[in-house]
Amino acid sequence: MIMAEYPNVSFEISKEKDERVCVEHSNGMPLKISGKAKIIKYVEGTYKLRLNDIEASRQLLQIEWGKVHSEVMKRLREIMDIEWPDKNITGIMTLNEICPRYLDTWSFFVEAFANVEAQKGICLHEITHFLFFEKWKQVFKNFNEKELDKPGLAWNLSEILVEPINEDTILKRLVPSTAKAYERYYKTKIKEEDESIMDHFRKIYADYNSDFAELLKTSYDEIKHLKSMNIPGI
Repeated sequence: MIMAEYPNVSFEISKEKDERVCVEHSNGMPLKISGKAKIIKYVEGTYKLRLNDIEASRQLLQIEWGKVHSEVMKRLREIMDIEWPDKNITGIMTLNEICPRYLDTWSFFVEAFANVEAQKGICLHEITHFLFFEKWKQVFKNFNEKELDKPGLAWNLSEILVEPINEDTILKRLVPSTAKAYERYYKTKIKEEDESIMDHFRKIYADYNSDFAELLKTSYDEIKHLKSMNIPGI
């Protein structure tokens, strides 16, 4: 059996999975619906009325992502200097504005009613996380698994660095509408530098992006330093 050069990315609809993520991340629901019963009722009703629209969104995203898939995966591999593992990736349509990812299953959620360019930006953002943490495991042999998810420092670092990674010239040509990082990374200032957390790490990225392993080491040392300074949001 010949292994595919890159992981396949497929998109699926699962009302049950969507209900779970909508309940878990209720602050991302349309109309700010809250309460488990109300959220489930909303999801059930929307799937009943608009399942054809969700399916049309899924199909269009599958087509449009397919047009850039190989080039995106190739470029991410080049940037992080690591081969893709023999895994496949699943994107799950959601009614939620919040689109979490899961490293154990290499799956993520993508907003069903966003326009397809925004959806592609979500896909790029989440797929970048998957390869980022493969590189992380390669560089930090004795890594702590818990750090890779919220609120770990490695998780914070991935959420910060994914933006400059995705702003690579080639990736921006393929996926112009990139997903933004958490707002606090732009708003929180590092007093001694008088710059935002995001701008601070952009400079580090610019200095070390030609050696991604060194970038991770330098960035990790810096985010640990900021944590010791009690910088809010880290």
